[in-house]
Amino acid sequence: MLHLARYALILPAVIVMAVYLPMLFDMSFGERVPKTHLFYSPVSKKFIWRDKLLRPAEESLEEVHHAQFVQMDQDGKRYTRQEFEKLLPFIYYKNMELWGLLPLKIDGASFDKEAIRADRQVVELKPKQIAGRSPDEQVYPLLESQPDAARLAFPEERFRLAGGLEFINADFNRPDQELSRKFNQALKKAGVAFPLRLAAGNNTILKPFDNGFFLVDASGAVFHLKRVKGEPWVVKTPIDPALGVRSIKVSENRRKEFRALLLSNDDRLFLLSSDNYRLTPLPLEGYDPDGMDFKLIINPLYRTAVYSDDKIIRAVVLDKDYRPLVSYQHTMPGAELTPAQSVFSYLAPFRIDLEDPNSGYFAFQLKGWGTHSLIALAWAAALFLVYALRRRSGGTGIWADGLVVLLTGAYGLIAVTVLPLEE
Repeated sequence: MLHLARYALILPAVIVMAVYLPMLFDMSFGERVPKTHLFYSPVSKKFIWRDKLLRPAEESLEEVHHAQFVQMDQDGKRYTRQEFEKLLPFIYYKNMELWGLLPLKIDGASFDKEAIRADRQVVELKPKQIAGRSPDEQVYPLLESQPDAARLAFPEERFRLAGGLEFINADFNRPDQELSRKFNQALKKAGVAFPLRLAAGNNTILKPFDNGFFLVDASGAVFHLKRVKGEPWVVKTPIDPALGVRSIKVSENRRKEFRALLLSNDDRLFLLSSDNYRLTPLPLEGYDPDGMDFKLIINPLYRTAVYSDDKIIRAVVLDKDYRPLVSYQHTMPGAELTPAQSVFSYLAPFRIDLEDPNSGYFAFQLKGWGTHSLIALAWAAALFLVYALRRRSGGTGIWADGLVVLLTGAYGLIAVTVLPLEE
């Protein structure tokens, strides 16, 4: 019984150390390695990026900006910060104006400040933003889309999905049955099959206009809902229910080219057009929405789709009709261990993370280091052997301790020595 009680303490001790010792090590010696910023230059017609150097040599240091960062292109040529920004004039157009480089002359066309601003847009989709991958807000504000004021304002009511729409007065925290009845009747008249299973909108007033919510019903059909002068406005979109809508991210931009990003159940990503709800597929080879950040960068000449996991960043350049022109992929510095992480990988064979960066929920993730983990297990086992010989211990207890150390490395070694066998 004493042995069982001892191992009942050793096991949680190993788990706690595997969670918090790596965390303390990161806080003391770790360094954050940001993802690579990858772009397509309309000037050089090449992919260029900014990386953090994990082991910067003296000859690699940039003369401007931060010494740990480097700007370079797909051919390996390096640039100063100013040279880099001149290759991306649509992004850094304000600097172009300060440097007297406006209007821009590219491919026989001229672009002044107003033209650039009118045709710039960035829309993103991160794994955490996909429906079901983070705790939902549960209640949503249906804004007035045609307000009698210069700015959008939050209404008194919020709605939630309860089969249909259930409106709740936020001031008094009680259901508004009349408003719920009016909107559900409008949805039913438009052909909604209850219960509703998804509501997607942009829940902020910090936007140029309100485009309402997209609702997905029990059959998979997609409906567009807005509040116009206090009344429900509903359109059944022509999106085929067989497509299988997994998630929708609404985008309200002054360009008004598209209304949203739509993710299907087979992990394809589409743009939902503003004119007639057409779906434009984005050609994203190898895209995994559950593990990749996605960004669409729009400028007056090109659209660049950039998507990345923890190791590889990919980009495909599209024309204005979203046909692919050229693509590229780059291995990011974060794909390899930093010097501090490399040291730790020889000290401990694994770590346990309780947070998944691609999800908003609790996650229990065991991460190892490959051959480094084997080395960490080997030196811990060797130290334990020396410890056992000095104690001149024997029996099943010492063999069980050895197995613990062989499987858990330094964590188990610390646990079995702090909680030693009874003589």
